Amino acid sequence: MTSAKNKKVTTNANSAVTRNLLWMVWSGSISIANSVVLWIFIARMRDVEEMGRFTIVMGLYALFFNVCSLGLIPFLVNEISRRKEQEDTFALPKKEQTITDFISSAAILLLISGIGCAVLMTICGFLISESWSVRISTLILSLAIIPTGVINVGEATAVSFGRTRLIAFVSTLENVLRTIIPFALIWFGFDISVICISFVLVRFTALIPYLWAARRKLSRFAFNAADFSRILKVSPTFGGTIILASINWQAAIILLGLLSTEAESAKYGVASRFLIPVSILMASYANVIQPIIARHTESSIENAGSYLSKMLRYPLILSTIAAIASPFLSTQILTIFFGSVYADSAATLDVLAMSVVPFCLVMIVSRGLVATKSQHVDFFANALGVVVCIIAGLFLIPRYGAIGAAAAQLLSFLSMALLEAGYLSRKIINFRYRQKACISLSCLLIIHSIIWKL
Repeated sequence: MTSAKNKKVTTNANSAVTRNLLWMVWSGSISIANSVVLWIFIARMRDVEEMGRFTIVMGLYALFFNVCSLGLIPFLVNEISRRKEQEDTFALPKKEQTITDFISSAAILLLISGIGCAVLMTICGFLISESWSVRISTLILSLAIIPTGVINVGEATAVSFGRTRLIAFVSTLENVLRTIIPFALIWFGFDISVICISFVLVRFTALIPYLWAARRKLSRFAFNAADFSRILKVSPTFGGTIILASINWQAAIILLGLLSTEAESAKYGVASRFLIPVSILMASYANVIQPIIARHTESSIENAGSYLSKMLRYPLILSTIAAIASPFLSTQILTIFFGSVYADSAATLDVLAMSVVPFCLVMIVSRGLVATKSQHVDFFANALGVVVCIIAGLFLIPRYGAIGAAAAQLLSFLSMALLEAGYLSRKIINFRYRQKACISLSCLLIIHSIIWKL
């Protein structure tokens, strides 16, 4: 009887994970569609120089879009899930208010962070480019950063309570608006600064559904000094990690803007569009499995290692297949989507496709580091990645342009993967990644050796 009951509980838990993952995949797919389709439209409707300016502006936005959360989303999901489970198990009094206080304190902190990041983004726009189009567009788009921190708290809360359908709804609404409105603006010949205004208005619109969903709890919205202090205490490590990770992602684009031409920036911008699906889907995947990793870590560290090994298998297989297929399909895909003028970006895309494999490894392992309270290792790994990317970029970009930037990104992710996976395999006995990573690397080396020889 007990065995049947446990089996039913396990089945229900797996069903909930699958359902939440499907909603997150839908949300990610909508974001992917928006990103790819919009960039295709701009590439075909505007010249290469304007595409390069747009790439620089969106690169800065992507940098501060991630930084404004202070990297706290995994921590918030972990903490809200833990509090919810403990309070449900032990039937603690005023449990709903306790969680509300924590969420309120997080929202206040990230609102402050969003305002600060908006100011910094504007300053960076004026420092990086001499183009007034880039500077004005960066100033306008920085306003979209302000509500982003609060939206991140809403997303973390939805994940913790298994309400990923809300995230899917908001993402669908936001991306539909971010597609239709810019399409019209581009068609009628408006400058990228006007397109950025539309992004700002849509971003504030995305905040409304989260406020509506929390309308019953807003009356209990209260600042809790203890919770605020606790979140603030862990913010330097998580914030430093996300800042380094964001710099790592955007360092290649920034260095291209400083050391190369707008045409090379456009090439890299087009090729890197295909990294957006990977980053979005991997973030969704990692967010869904984060609460389960936390529960496994609390109950048994060995179980956590086995679960991480199992969850790592699927993204490694898919990313390896994508990297192998890229040299055969990249030219045709780029030509179909962006036009023949971007066909020579194929080599850049091939290098970036290889970087997807270590990136997927890093995404899964970093969640294991958070669950085992070893997030400092993720911080040092990202610091190493930034250093490797910048040093490699300084040598490679002046000579090879966009291809050199892609190679710098690949070396950066490889160095991070080696450090993080090596540490976690020592900390968690049952975490085994070497066999999977070696098989993936061997497949990539064999296929690319054959291609290069041909």
